[in-house]
Order: sequence, then C-alpha cells, then structure tokens
Amino acid sequence: MINVDRKEYALVLARQGFKLFPLVANTKLPLKDTDGYKSATSDLEAVSGWFKAGPHINIGLRLDVANLLVVDIDRHNSSNNGVISLAKLKKAGYELPMSTYGEQTPGDGLHLFFKLDGNQLHKRVNWRPGIDILTDFVVIAPSVIDGKSYHPLSGATLAQVKPLPDWLINDLTKEKVNVSRQSAATARKTWAGRWLDDLVQGTTTGNRNVFLTSLVGKILNTGCQSETAYELLQYANGRLGTPLPDKEVNQIFLSILKRLGG
Repeated sequence: MINVDRKEYALVLARQGFKLFPLVANTKLPLKDTDGYKSATSDLEAVSGWFKAGPHINIGLRLDVANLLVVDIDRHNSSNNGVISLAKLKKAGYELPMSTYGEQTPGDGLHLFFKLDGNQLHKRVNWRPGIDILTDFVVIAPSVIDGKSYHPLSGATLAQVKPLPDWLINDLTKEKVNVSRQSAATARKTWAGRWLDDLVQGTTTGNRNVFLTSLVGKILNTGCQSETAYELLQYANGRLGTPLPDKEVNQIFLSILKRLGG
C-alpha cells in the first residue's frame, strides 16, 4: 500500500461516495485553511485539487456520514494494550469479527471498520484499555506517519465492512453511571487532574476561544505528542454546548504549537 498513488486511491473512494479530507503530509493534522473532517467531500474536482500542493498528503475519512464506526486498537505497552483487552473480551464471550475490513496502523495497531445501520453512537476514548471507539473520522491507508503506512489487513475494501456486533451496540448504548462529586475518589488533585477536569467540564459560549487556548497549552506542556494534544483539543471542543468551527480550533492549535516551538 505504501506505493499506491494516493490521489488515484482517494478518487476511487470518492467515486464510491466516501467523504474525505486532506491532512498535512506525515501527520494527522488538517491542511491549512481547511475545516478538518467537517469539510470532508466526495467531490472529485476538490479531491483532485488537494494533491496540487503535493502528492504525499495524508487522507482522512469522515465516518459518521458513511455510517461507519472504527474500533481503534493500540498496543503501546503492557498496561494499555488493546490486543490484551480484545483477548479478555473474547474469553468473556464477546468477540469482534476479524473478517471485517481492517487496517494496520503505523504504530502497529489495528483499525477495524464496522457498519452502523443507522445507530447513533458516540466516540469513546479508552472504551477498554488500549481501545478507542471512533465515530467521527479516522486516518486511512495509504497515509504515512514517520515512514510507516496505514495498510489493509486483507483483500477486502471499505465497501465490504461487516455489521457492528449486537453486543457492542448494546455496550455503547448503555446508560452512563451517574458519579457524584461526593462519591468520586478523594485523592489529592494534581495539576494534570485539574486540566483533565477542565477538558470534560467545558466552558460557556463566550469563553470558548480563551478556554481552548489555555487548555491546549496545558496539554502540550505535559510533553505529549502534538497529535495527542490535537485529538484532546478536538474532544474538548466537541463537548462544548456550541463547538467552535474546526477552522478556529486549528488556528488555536497551530498558534500555541508555534509559540511553544513545536
């Protein structure tokens, strides 16, 4: 898949009706002056035009409008290994069909694609240790990060994904447990704990820009990868009552990244 012509591959997907959006080469960040996945399109002229800036841009796929869900399985370390979590689920009688379309990621993880059939499900970070549930967008083959590509696991295509298992639908639609402040853990709140609380609690409409600017600065100061900070910023914005447009969020992120020398 590394040698696949990205422009031609993107055009094939667009002709099939999949909505795509461009990413900066070697990253998961949207191209400058684009609105990320919310501006995804299947317009052939638009898709072809992205590659005038360079043939090596990465490709993102908008999932929600395609009624797709991706189970994102990472294996960064033994305490946060999605493959171990999958094995535990299988042992308990809950197995994901590996016959669906899937891709191996540059970090040696897996993206398993499933059809939703109209179910409205939401993104879940750390659904199980090392496993995220993606319902908004995902980076797809033949994109490349640090010289390693996303590539299909089998001869199947995006048009041949399997339905999401009923047990997973039931799990993702369960009513959330209502945890009050009084019943929460009483451990001393750290600096990281405070910004994590901020990330979830959000802010008022009139304070969104200042809030997100401060938040992403705190996240980047933890020393995490810029891609991690960007995804957390997108998550925080998505939780706001009225999220900022992706273009403004991208401007905030790039401004702080530049200020911090990233």
